[in-house]
Amino acid sequence: MGKRSKLQEKGTRVPDTRQAKWEQVVSAYLESVQAQQSESAKSHRFLGLLKDLFGLQPGFIEDYVAGIEKYVKVKQKDRILRGRMDNLFGNLVIEFERDLSKTRGEAEEQLQKYVAYLWSQEAPAKRAPYLCLAADGIHFVVYSPTIEERDKAEVRPEEVRLEPVEEVDLTTFKPREVYFWLDRYFLRKEILAPTTEAIVKDFGLRSHAFRAAGQTLLSRWQGLKEKPEFHVVYESWAKYLLIVYGTSVADEELFTRHTYLSTLAKLMAWRRLTGERAAPDDDQILSLLEGQFFKEQGIENFLEEDFFSWVAREEAKVTGVEAARQLLSLLQNYNLRELSEDVLKSLYQELVDPATRHDLGEYYTPDWLAHRMIRRLLEDNPQGRLLDPSCGSGTFLYLAVGEKRERLGDTRQTLEHILDSVVGVDIHPLAVTVAKTNYILALGDLLKKRRGKVSIPIYLADTIRLPERWADTPMADYEVQIDDQTIYLPQALLESPELYDEAIEAAKEFAVQNVGRQPTGEQFANYLRAQHPNLLEDDVPLQKLFVISKALRNLIESRRDTIWAFVLKNIYKPLFLKGNFDFVVGNPPWLSFRYAEPEYQQFLKRQITKTYWLLSGRGKLIPSLELATLFFLRAADLYLRDGATIAFVLPRSLFSADQHDDLRQGKFKRVGLRFEEAWDLEGVKPLFNVPSCVLFGQKEAGAKLSYPFPGQSVSGELPRKNATLD
Repeated sequence: MGKRSKLQEKGTRVPDTRQAKWEQVVSAYLESVQAQQSESAKSHRFLGLLKDLFGLQPGFIEDYVAGIEKYVKVKQKDRILRGRMDNLFGNLVIEFERDLSKTRGEAEEQLQKYVAYLWSQEAPAKRAPYLCLAADGIHFVVYSPTIEERDKAEVRPEEVRLEPVEEVDLTTFKPREVYFWLDRYFLRKEILAPTTEAIVKDFGLRSHAFRAAGQTLLSRWQGLKEKPEFHVVYESWAKYLLIVYGTSVADEELFTRHTYLSTLAKLMAWRRLTGERAAPDDDQILSLLEGQFFKEQGIENFLEEDFFSWVAREEAKVTGVEAARQLLSLLQNYNLRELSEDVLKSLYQELVDPATRHDLGEYYTPDWLAHRMIRRLLEDNPQGRLLDPSCGSGTFLYLAVGEKRERLGDTRQTLEHILDSVVGVDIHPLAVTVAKTNYILALGDLLKKRRGKVSIPIYLADTIRLPERWADTPMADYEVQIDDQTIYLPQALLESPELYDEAIEAAKEFAVQNVGRQPTGEQFANYLRAQHPNLLEDDVPLQKLFVISKALRNLIESRRDTIWAFVLKNIYKPLFLKGNFDFVVGNPPWLSFRYAEPEYQQFLKRQITKTYWLLSGRGKLIPSLELATLFFLRAADLYLRDGATIAFVLPRSLFSADQHDDLRQGKFKRVGLRFEEAWDLEGVKPLFNVPSCVLFGQKEAGAKLSYPFPGQSVSGELPRKNATLD
């Protein structure tokens, strides 16, 4: 056993006296309620349980909803709890039955009637996110009601859809579990440990929060999507996904799903950084949704004007604030300082992918395997620089930060070292937002030791397809297409990432300030002297940077958005990372060549057949080649120092499939690798549905591959089922 991790969860602590009381109260309740024969008797006994557990008086529901009769005529056996509209658990509609197994359909019809009547009495834009419970005292079914046409003034019962959230049988719960379940739906008083299970229940795909907030976001997006400045955000997001999945998967529901998780991630980061339980005001919410709050805290490259910050724009800000408040009403009951796992990964897995998919290259690494790989790499070199070139939700980065904190201690020097040495890149826009949040959560209180500004080193870019020069000379500018314009990035800007980012930000600022004008190059130079004097000191080519600013201004004036500065800042970042790492680690895309987007296939084919010669003379095998193989070689070639190590999770077909024969035999070109170790993960659980392995290789200048291929078995230390970290 090693030292206790600083990220180890401190489980919710409950005094023995409370536990004993729960056991007594719950046991007595379960025995008595099952003997009741009428709905009203069961309802009355249930209210007694709430009184005994939480100290609430039997009439608290009636007091809470004083005046509700003007909305809906409620029979004695039915209860409605009303709270603030922004509180997802503050508006309960409860229907009691004698035996839910026999009359569940009738209960659902009644709940539809109540919700329809309540929503018909409320303005469409201010309808409460009601939560419905059907119960018989033992069995409870929780529903999230939705309506397709949210703008309708009058809602009919048959238009209300009841989406099941959760079904429970209290006789299967321990007394402690009964208490916390009831608290979760009726009071939300207990502070919870942020476990993956709890976070998924509150915020996952089946949760009331997702159904309510997600529907709110989708409804607003549908009213804005035709506006040019919003449409270009959607188009750009869709282009990135085309590279990720190889086919068009974008739709509005998926886009708002990504916006939902991005919003939640930003709120979690705010909660972790500030420790605040009280919700911020509207202006503060908008500031954190668009990233300005974090910049003011000295945290750069965390959240900027990205694809999902549309909810903070003028036309959408009311919706953005409403959705944020709903999510904050749940987040306030979590102690995020107790994080011990990548809780966002499970949400990412549920929400990131299109509804229908086949072989689309999304396989998620369990924490135990990622942690084992990180330990293996950092064991002899905890100071080593590490890159995950396809970081996804940031699992490897999260665990690498934790491992370095464990080995190096929580000092300011450790913080500075981590920010310089643990780096991630991904081509998926949502992945980058989630990974950055996970990075913040992993750093935790260590961030308090920062002096001055810090930058989160995770970027949105394609790590195997780097920007190219417009001409074949060492000093030629790099070019990139943004929207319908070609932007040329001067070589002189690529001296340092900080210089590059400041130059692009300055160009954007000047563009925003001069919309509708025709500023001169001299005015631009004066602006830099006043606002960014160090750019002049670093001999930045002013005329070329002025041209970039002019291109950004043209895009803004044509209502093609201001997002392009964010894209420009990220797309060139891999150029700064080349040949700079002791370790490259991760789980690259598992996507067969035949599924890649056609234009992208042309680039991949050149890399496979001309750069690395992965299929010498056997081009017919290209459609079956896993791109993970190319990713393995190219990442080692571009980002490893000589003598450094790469460790990737790969398909097990690597061991035997014909399309991987040249890799096994070392017949490829350009990069020298010595295979060090291979872990055969066949039969290991929990893992992927597709057989997999882990391959370690060391980069050596001019080296040939070790042959034969390393052993295809793994030490007996690997757990075979219900895997846990050793």
